[in-house]
Amino acid sequence: MKAIRTTGLLSVLLLLSACGPLINIMEVDVRLPATRPLNILGREMAVFTPQYDSVSVTDSVLLYNFAQSLADALSSEAYLSPGSVPVFSHHTGSEALGTLEQPDYVHRLALETGTNLVFMVDSVEIGGFFTREVSQVEDDYKLQYLMAPFTSVVRVYDAEKVEFIKYIPLCDTVAWEVWLPSEGEHVSIPSTAFQDLQRASGYFAQELAETFMDQWETQDRVIFVYEKRAWNLAYNHALAFAWDEAMNIWMELVKGTNTKEVACAAFNLALACEMQGNFELAQKWLDLSQKTFELPETKYYRELLQDRKKQKILF
Repeated sequence: MKAIRTTGLLSVLLLLSACGPLINIMEVDVRLPATRPLNILGREMAVFTPQYDSVSVTDSVLLYNFAQSLADALSSEAYLSPGSVPVFSHHTGSEALGTLEQPDYVHRLALETGTNLVFMVDSVEIGGFFTREVSQVEDDYKLQYLMAPFTSVVRVYDAEKVEFIKYIPLCDTVAWEVWLPSEGEHVSIPSTAFQDLQRASGYFAQELAETFMDQWETQDRVIFVYEKRAWNLAYNHALAFAWDEAMNIWMELVKGTNTKEVACAAFNLALACEMQGNFELAQKWLDLSQKTFELPETKYYRELLQDRKKQKILF
């Protein structure tokens, strides 16, 4: 009887899978447009930090750490070998920093160092520590965040254009998660705070460099497959990113009479169009899919397509 019940269960599962599509998840690399587009490819770049007459040791270390991390990240983003972007220090005397009224001064720095794209890190500052309590209690302990604001100003000077092309004020927050007894006790600054701040400044610098160039991100996409020869063949083409070949098959399947299969084929066609950068056509195929048969995955994919379309328009 046990063997019979197992066989019966397998038969039911096979029948169910035959009635509906298999939902497969594909990992695809999606290009995300740069949020601060800047052509750094093929440029001779340098990062400069100021020498102040009076500055705390902590600030100077964080300033240099930020600048060095920015230089390393610029090398990586521009496909250069490590250390290709140097870090220099400069002393302006009585001249004010952080303004756009110094093109002549920065142009001399560019000429002296043989660079044509100069990144001026004018400041890196950590504000006063403060706490924020979260309404979360576990085993008589409460969760609090110890926080410190991080601010910086970076100017980008293009020696070929003889002008500042970007003024970038950065503002972020470094946070520590602290669990305290529910009653009493104040949050104290961790002994590792200075090292944590150094790591954070390096992370913020890397994030800044990444905003200049398009980035690739691995995302998941749904693709529908039925246990039929044509569907499996189209799926194999999709796995090989041979979208034209897969589309030829789905274009035939979308002419069928089974509404759910037609909706799935149209959904897959929307995916193929997105992967080829044709968001308008992808939207039309998704509309057809939704009108033919309401698939649960359609709403999420529609929102994703709209976001990608907005990014393309903005940048």
